[in-house]
Amino acid sequence: MQEWYMPIQRSKPAVKTITVTGQGTIITKPDTVIITLGVRTEHKNVHEALAENAKRANAMIHALKAIGVREENIDTASFSIYPKYDYSNGNAALIGYEVEHIFDITVKDPKSVGNIYDTAVQNGANIARHIQFRLANEQPYYQQALSLAVKNAKEKAIVIARTLGLPLHDIPIQVTEESVAPSIPRTPSSIATLAASKAVTPIQTQDIIITATVQAVFPY
Repeated sequence: MQEWYMPIQRSKPAVKTITVTGQGTIITKPDTVIITLGVRTEHKNVHEALAENAKRANAMIHALKAIGVREENIDTASFSIYPKYDYSNGNAALIGYEVEHIFDITVKDPKSVGNIYDTAVQNGANIARHIQFRLANEQPYYQQALSLAVKNAKEKAIVIARTLGLPLHDIPIQVTEESVAPSIPRTPSSIATLAASKAVTPIQTQDIIITATVQAVFPY
């Protein structure tokens, strides 16, 4: 009589792990500023409103070029024509038109923003929308933040292991990048319509905060 024996499969013990989240943050100053401003004109006749708007917008652009702003850094963000109505008598009576031309102006020198604002206002601009502080190249700063995030995850794992008396291996078996978009400060203007001023407008640049997050798994 033949007997059959099945080999015993011994399963490997499961690897025990500690999973932590690490975060790294880099704070830096912006090297690029995008100013959004423009020209608003009103007139009973739409052609007059357009002509006045074009005249003031061209004067503004010419003045900005004269102080060093390149033409390729002046872009139209929006151009609109709005009819204006009088509803005082219960009827909609057309009383004129409003033309609005909004520009995005890219500034490579944050220190010159105040002068650019003043020059624009003195030469036709009467709308300020917002300021965007940015970095021309965010990648090197994000890589620094990512490196800090990995170190932070390792430090957390070591603290947990020491507290629990576990023999931690400080090389993770898995690292997952959980990318976080850079925080770009955006300062809305508190005044919709600007008036010319003799003093240079003080513009305070805001710090840019770049954050990276990783999840790391350490065996013990």
